[in-house]
Amino acid sequence: MTAAWRKLRVLFSTRFAEMVEYRAEVVIWMLSGTLSLVMMLVWMAQAASAPDGKINGYTPAEFASYFLGIWVTGQLLVVWVAWELDVEVRQGTLSPKLLRPLDPMWEHYAAHVAERVVRFPAMLGLVALFAWLAGASFSTDPLHYLAALGLALLGFSARFLYEYTIGLLAFWTESSTSFQELVWLLYAALGGMFAPLAFYPGWVQAVAVWTPFPYMLGLPAQLLAGKASLADAGRGALVLGAWLVVFWFVRLAVWRLGLRKYGAVGA
Repeated sequence: MTAAWRKLRVLFSTRFAEMVEYRAEVVIWMLSGTLSLVMMLVWMAQAASAPDGKINGYTPAEFASYFLGIWVTGQLLVVWVAWELDVEVRQGTLSPKLLRPLDPMWEHYAAHVAERVVRFPAMLGLVALFAWLAGASFSTDPLHYLAALGLALLGFSARFLYEYTIGLLAFWTESSTSFQELVWLLYAALGGMFAPLAFYPGWVQAVAVWTPFPYMLGLPAQLLAGKASLADAGRGALVLGAWLVVFWFVRLAVWRLGLRKYGAVGA
């Protein structure tokens, strides 16, 4: 355990130093993820024009709080490992990493965590600015913030694992990123990026609750907006924990099968 911890600590410190060098680029990445902010403006306008100033119980200020919560959570869940793996497998740069006494997955994971640390201060500043401009108000219960952060951590780990698995499909396809685009649509739609899940048809909601997506994005946003309870967070954590275990074993199985394919072509 001591040796493994030492390796992870070195990986994190190295990756953190790299991410600090690109901190301006990290801010640009953050500003490019504006879909939830666009949807916020759309729904705020719709609510403001409604006869009673609400849509399904949401006022313009509550829409602002929800979608800013979606934006914040989405920033913590950003994952790009599928693109990196696609390049590494196709170009053969994965080969030297296989000689190291550590699963290459942890190097990617450390890079993502380090990027979150660099991203966090700027993210807080931007969300405070957006909240002030939009007139949003968030929950006053500190436990809601802790619960949302815990769900975001579980959601990030779950998303990292399934995106890693998608990247490993490059062992069998010319480009695995096309699969990633399809999964992103499910992540955004069922996660509540376009609208709160309660706005969807009943059958869509019935399907969504069995997936990890509503608990990765929508539930933390609802907690931040004060529209979900700690009991909801507990149930969401259980679902995400179960999916995390599933994604771990799926990733492991695909990795082992992929290495056989990778070695078979002499890479």
